[in-house]
Amino acid sequence: MNNSISRYNTVLMISLAVVAILCAQYYFKTRELRNLQGLATGYQQKEAMVNMLVSDCMEYSKSNPAIDPILVSINAKPGKAAAPAPTTKPVTK
Repeated sequence: MNNSISRYNTVLMISLAVVAILCAQYYFKTRELRNLQGLATGYQQKEAMVNMLVSDCMEYSKSNPAIDPILVSINAKPGKAAAPAPTTKPVTK
């Protein structure tokens, strides 16, 4: 009888330790998630601002094409297509 109570106490202590570890992991992971969600929101706002700036620059380029090289360099506007490289035929005998 004493031996079975001792086993139950041991199992209970191990279970409590496992639950405490899992609770601590849950707490720290949810805290990390909240921090990352804040960062993601900030990055999304910055991305929206950059997209608005590019859109405004594209609109401005309609009246002032001098800005086109900058827009082409950031791939916001397609540049002039490069001429294809000449192909040479292999020499046959």
